[in-house]
Amino acid sequence: MNNKHFTFEERSIIEDLLNKGEKIHKIAQKLGRPDSSIVREVQRNRYVCHTATKEKCEFQFGAGACTVINLCQSGKCRHMSCSGCDDYCNSDKCPEYKPYICPKLLKSPYVCNGCSENPCRISAFSAKYKYQARRAQIVYEDKLKESRGGITLSAEEMEQLDNLVSPLLLKGQSIRTIYANHKDEIPCSASTLYEYVDRCYLTARNIDMPRKVRFKPRYSHGNRPKSFQDFVFKRTYNDFQKFIEDKPDLNIWELDTVIGAIGGYRFMTMLHRKSGFMIICLLKEHNQMAVIEAINDICDKLGIELFQKLFQVILADRGTEFGNPYAIECDRNGEIKTKLYYCDPYCSWQKGMLERNHEFIRQVLPKGKSFNDLSQSDIHLLMNHINNYPRESLNNVSPYELAKLLLGDEFLKALSAVKIERDDVVLKPWLLRKPEY
Repeated sequence: MNNKHFTFEERSIIEDLLNKGEKIHKIAQKLGRPDSSIVREVQRNRYVCHTATKEKCEFQFGAGACTVINLCQSGKCRHMSCSGCDDYCNSDKCPEYKPYICPKLLKSPYVCNGCSENPCRISAFSAKYKYQARRAQIVYEDKLKESRGGITLSAEEMEQLDNLVSPLLLKGQSIRTIYANHKDEIPCSASTLYEYVDRCYLTARNIDMPRKVRFKPRYSHGNRPKSFQDFVFKRTYNDFQKFIEDKPDLNIWELDTVIGAIGGYRFMTMLHRKSGFMIICLLKEHNQMAVIEAINDICDKLGIELFQKLFQVILADRGTEFGNPYAIECDRNGEIKTKLYYCDPYCSWQKGMLERNHEFIRQVLPKGKSFNDLSQSDIHLLMNHINNYPRESLNNVSPYELAKLLLGDEFLKALSAVKIERDDVVLKPWLLRKPEY
């Protein structure tokens, strides 16, 4: 019954037990509900069944002495205090006036149902509240219809929401990220924002949302044959797990390549697992030497000591471009700089963080788009926009901010990584669009 709305039958039981004078705890046990749920139901749907004939201040019922004097500012007033004065002992003229409320309404069961005092001694001075199942059900159904029908925002609020959300969606940012960055400015939930976009209430459309797509279901590859590739000997995914299981402080990087147009340039990508920070390098050739040179270039920029500290373990797939582990693990002088392991065949999920990050590249450079006309400054621009995009998986912190904390300023400076404000992040093709002359 948890997290379920009350039914009319349950509300009828609540009314019947309240009329019999049962306590809230007994009612909750009868319905199998938490006590707090019964309390909220009763307080939310109780109604005034009888108003006070002559309302009085609580000070007149022994709740302390009234200290208010001379409200009429007349030196001839016969009253020692203003308490009981028909002209001034009311909420309109006395700032200390507090309407008397029956003490039984301030504690369980919060209504007059089942009250033993009949007739009520104080009904002339305090309102009476009751709970009725049929009335509570009607109020519930009306609220349910109202919450599910149409837009609750005014035209002005909707325009302000559109001006805030649509430009960021058109930059390639997701609704979750926009909501996290502007939660105090958005007058609805993230799920409602998705609905507004889906119903075309905003300028942005579903096609502008980066992950509004249909995902193919996973399929089984069946029994996979064991790989006979020599270079994975003692470098399998099981070996990787055994190596890291008692080393929680290791800096682990995932390694892969991204294809542009067939036969053209490619990207080599590396992702730091703890921060989500991604490095992108342009490869003019798709072979082992290009990968080895790219990793050595990173090592040269950082220096061998810093590289050894920050790149302790690398996990790659079994592509032929990564088929020379000894050259990848050593620098140009033959000194060991890292340790390399390989995923199992057809198991891209074993380096799923990097695979997921490739989607950001594809938002800017769709599949089949040639990388041949890109310069190194374009690569840095793309890398900086991706790394400054906040992630829900990182508690709405960007990889750049985490890398600054975990990898240090020297690392970021060597790789030309810079800070970009959240609302200035663009993940659309026009980020790298070249001007036409």
